[in-house]
Amino acid sequence: MTASISPQRRKRRFRENLVVGVCLAPATAIMLVFTYFAFMFCIYMSFHNWNMLSPMRFIGVSNYVSAFTNEFFHNSVKRTFVYVGVSVPACIVLGLMAGLLLDWITFGRGFFRLMLFLPVIVSMVIAATIWRLLLNWQVGEVNRILYALGVKPSHWTQWGNDPHGGAMLAVLIVGIWKRVGYNAVLFLAGLKNISPTYYEAATIDGANAWHRFTRITIPLLSPTTFIVTVVQFMASFKVIESVLIMTDGGPLRSTMVLVLYIYNNAFSYLRMGYASAVSIILFMIILVFTIFQLVLEKKVVHYQ
Repeated sequence: MTASISPQRRKRRFRENLVVGVCLAPATAIMLVFTYFAFMFCIYMSFHNWNMLSPMRFIGVSNYVSAFTNEFFHNSVKRTFVYVGVSVPACIVLGLMAGLLLDWITFGRGFFRLMLFLPVIVSMVIAATIWRLLLNWQVGEVNRILYALGVKPSHWTQWGNDPHGGAMLAVLIVGIWKRVGYNAVLFLAGLKNISPTYYEAATIDGANAWHRFTRITIPLLSPTTFIVTVVQFMASFKVIESVLIMTDGGPLRSTMVLVLYIYNNAFSYLRMGYASAVSIILFMIILVFTIFQLVLEKKVVHYQ
């Protein structure tokens, strides 16, 4: 038999639940309106033709057919995968190296942590604007330094004006510079969570530094690496601010990533239905990658 709850305790529990409900109500309302309702409305719009000035007109899956047969859409998908394929591994490797360095140094540790994390808290708009000036192919400080070191001018040093790789490289530099510090802090937390007894036992068994790194550090950092990878994939697929400010998708659409393509179709050409359809396609791409990573987690992630 279960003990009956006294009226006083029932009233106290009701008041506690009421307070929790009232505190959560604003956040819940915002999430319902700007996340779930917005997502459902995006799906609804993807089956319609709408320019925000005239009534919606149902056209079925025509927007999706137009997307998959559009050369500009194929180009934006290609540019997005190029960005993701370069930025994600670079952010992970550089973040791991920075985390190892922060864990190793003792002098000025707080200062170096602050300097490394400072780009993370700087607005992407401000960061992209500064980097656009630094990478200006005519008067930018980066080219001045490179030329002083003996680097000869080429299409790569034209940065944002070069459609054959320089513009994408400039955007990648900003994105990687912005995210490395965040990854380094996550890896540093993961390193602090590894028990020193593993390294002591390995040292007694005669393992050198490389063996300790590859057989202990890397496997035990796999949960952190998994989290960093998922976060980086999502951030890289949704990149827009740095591209919009530095190149605006040019030159010759060489940096036209998928989110910027959606933005242009929605707010420049007022093709809200088509932009919604491309947004759903992007959502499905991210969903597939996320499911793949979750399946892969069971095989490669080692928990202590």
